[in-house]
Amino acid sequence: MLIKREYYCLIAGLPDLFFDENKIPVTSSVFREELQHQLSTPDFKLVEYLFLPFDNLNLINVFFAQNKPYFYPGNITKHELEFQFSPENEEIQLPEYMKTFINWMKGMDKKQADPEAKNILTTLFFEHTLNCPNSFLQNWFRFELNLKNVFTAFNCRQYNYEPETHLLQVQGEDAVYSLLIENKLKADYFEELLPYHDELFKIAESDKEWMEKEKAVDKIKWEYLDEHTFFHFFTIEKVLAFTIKLLLIERWTKLDKETGKKLLNKLIDELKTNYEFPAEFSLTK
Repeated sequence: MLIKREYYCLIAGLPDLFFDENKIPVTSSVFREELQHQLSTPDFKLVEYLFLPFDNLNLINVFFAQNKPYFYPGNITKHELEFQFSPENEEIQLPEYMKTFINWMKGMDKKQADPEAKNILTTLFFEHTLNCPNSFLQNWFRFELNLKNVFTAFNCRQYNYEPETHLLQVQGEDAVYSLLIENKLKADYFEELLPYHDELFKIAESDKEWMEKEKAVDKIKWEYLDEHTFFHFFTIEKVLAFTIKLLLIERWTKLDKETGKKLLNKLIDELKTNYEFPAEFSLTK
């Protein structure tokens, strides 16, 4: 039996995180860098799984030359990723699921493939993460996959989209997917398949704004993490849960700022139609 390494000093020194915090004690980039020095190599490789979604976004960005800002934090730097597609690079060195994605894309027209490319990459990502060598992480990514599919199914029903086109069909994860494809969008069907199924379906069926729904779902994720690390005191699972929580808070602090900026711009536009700004307050001065 493999004995897990325990990180007494690291975990004892972690700051408390609260779901409704509007600031973070440390950025995820800085925390990731610190973990690279503190954790064993196998344990840090587990942490890297949590940052792969950023790598996925950056891969799509570079591969399709979208010229969007680079997403931090990721495991692969912008320079490293761009080098993978440069003429002087003889062999692509990326995670296997990314190589599979690139090989799939080679014979296709990028413009035609663009709409479905993200779904293909995300499906490959989940197949990769669900085979990671840690049961806590496997269950976490399974929970994430099923959440994503449940809410996608509700969106498909609301906007009359074909669920087969938008749901993620991951090899070996057919139970939830099959129910959703059959349009069985009732919580009772998922009692044995999806933690917090009642609460999640109430959120999905509610008339809340999308940001309220997202926040409510993230709160359930937070509860899930607390529940599934309750008996993990100083092992890597506690570090993984802290990292996920940090990423959740960081996302909301950034999202709230962006949303606030959009609302401010909307207010200014509305004011502009009814009021002439004095020159000293000109936004283009």
